[in-house]
Amino acid sequence: MTDHGTVDAFDRVHLVWTDLNGVPRGVAIPADEYGAARDEGVAFANSVVEFTLEPGLPSDPAYPAQGGDMVAHPDDDSLVPVAWDTGVGLVFSDLTDVSGASLPLCTRSLLHEVVSQYHDLGYQPVLGLEPEFSVLDTGGDDAGPFNRRTSYDLDALDRASDMMRDWTAAMETAGYSVLGVHQESQPGQYELNLAYDDPVPAADGVVLLRHALKSTARRHDRDVTMMPRPHSGEDANGLHFHLSLWDRDREQNLFAGSDRHLSFPAGQQPRDGGLSSLALQFIAGIIEHLPALTAVCNPTVNSYKRLVPDIWAPCNTAWGPDNRSVNLRVPPELGDGARVEFRSPDGAANPYLAAAATLAAGLDGIRNRLTPPEPTTGDAYRESGSHSRLPRTLLGALDALEGDEALRDALGELLVDEYVTIKREEFDRYQHHVSDWERTEYADEF
Repeated sequence: MTDHGTVDAFDRVHLVWTDLNGVPRGVAIPADEYGAARDEGVAFANSVVEFTLEPGLPSDPAYPAQGGDMVAHPDDDSLVPVAWDTGVGLVFSDLTDVSGASLPLCTRSLLHEVVSQYHDLGYQPVLGLEPEFSVLDTGGDDAGPFNRRTSYDLDALDRASDMMRDWTAAMETAGYSVLGVHQESQPGQYELNLAYDDPVPAADGVVLLRHALKSTARRHDRDVTMMPRPHSGEDANGLHFHLSLWDRDREQNLFAGSDRHLSFPAGQQPRDGGLSSLALQFIAGIIEHLPALTAVCNPTVNSYKRLVPDIWAPCNTAWGPDNRSVNLRVPPELGDGARVEFRSPDGAANPYLAAAATLAAGLDGIRNRLTPPEPTTGDAYRESGSHSRLPRTLLGALDALEGDEALRDALGELLVDEYVTIKREEFDRYQHHVSDWERTEYADEF
C-alpha cells in the first residue's frame, strides 16, 4: 500500500484524475488550498473527461459545452510526495457531478465499485503489475532505442543506472515497493515490477509511473514511451496483470486449492498444490469475455501490432501452466503464491478501466460458475481448434465490447458507448493516413 503524505510538507499539490483514455489531467493548487479542495472538490468542465488523443472531443460528446461541470474529489489516502519535484505532492481524485453522484465516465470510481462487489462476497482482489516501457534517444518521431542491448543484459542496467535510480525513487518515495528492474527483450526496453496491492492503488501506481518516467527522462535528455509497439520488427510493451483473490483479511489466498492440479514444465511448486474452483471460475470468466476485454486492454490501433504470433505477446484465448504463448498463464508458484497472469494488456491501457473490466469478467465467471476449457501446454501460437484468436483490429474489438451485455452492464452503458465512440473515431483518423510500408509495398506494383 502507498504511504500517505502530509500536506504540510508541500508547497503545492497536483490534483490528478484521468480521462477515459487514462491520460492524467488535473491542476496544481497551493498547499494551503488543499483542505478546501479535499472538503469541497475542484470543478472542471466535464467534457474534459472524454477528450480524445488528438486531443479534442468526439463528434457527439456526452458532455458538450453546455454540459456544465464535474467535480474532482481528492482521495486523501493517495496523497504522496513527488520525488523529482521538491515541495510538490500528488493526489489522485474521483469524479462526481455537482450533486455528488459518481460521474459515469470516472474509471477510478468504476474500479472502486467493481472491487466493492468482490468485498460483498467476502473476497479481496489483489493486483500485481509488470509495466514495460521503451527508453528512446531524443529526436522526435524518429527517435531510436536508448541502447542496443537485449534481455537481462547487465550493461543495459549500467547504462541506465541514473535513470533507474530516479524511477525507483519516484515509486518508493510514494510508498510503492519496486520488486526489480531489468532490460527487456529488445533494445532500450525495460520492465519495472511493482509489488501486489489492492486494485485501486495498484492502478494509481501505473499512472504515477507513466508520469514519473516521462518527467525524469527529460532530466537525462531521453524520452520514454509505453506505446505498445514503438518500433517495427521489435517486441512490444505489455502491462501484465497478476491477479488473485484473498479473504478480506488478506490471510488466505483463495486461488490455492486442489480442484485442479496442473503439470508445469519445471515441476509443480509446491508439490501438493493446485488451483481452487474459485480460480477456475475466475479464469473461465476472463476467457468468456476476452474479445470484449481486448478493446479496453489493447486500446489503440498500434496495440494490434503487438498481438501477433511469436513476439511473446498473446494473441489467443488459451490458458495454461507456466506457458508464455497463452493469454492466461498460471505461474508455478502455487499455495500462497497462486495467481493468474493476464498477459494481453498493454502499456496504452487505462489501468483503472482495464482492471475494472478484467475483474468484472472474472466476477461473471464466479457468479455463473463457469468452467474453463482444457489448459494448453503446447505452442498456443500454432494450435488451432482448442482456442480462438483475439480480435485482429481495434475496430473488431470494439464491436465485441459493444455486444458484450455482461460487460456493458458492469462498466455502465454510457461509459461503454462513449468509449466505443471515441475509439471508433480514433480508428477512422488512422484510416486517413497512409504508411511508408503501404507505399513501399504497393506504389511501384500497381
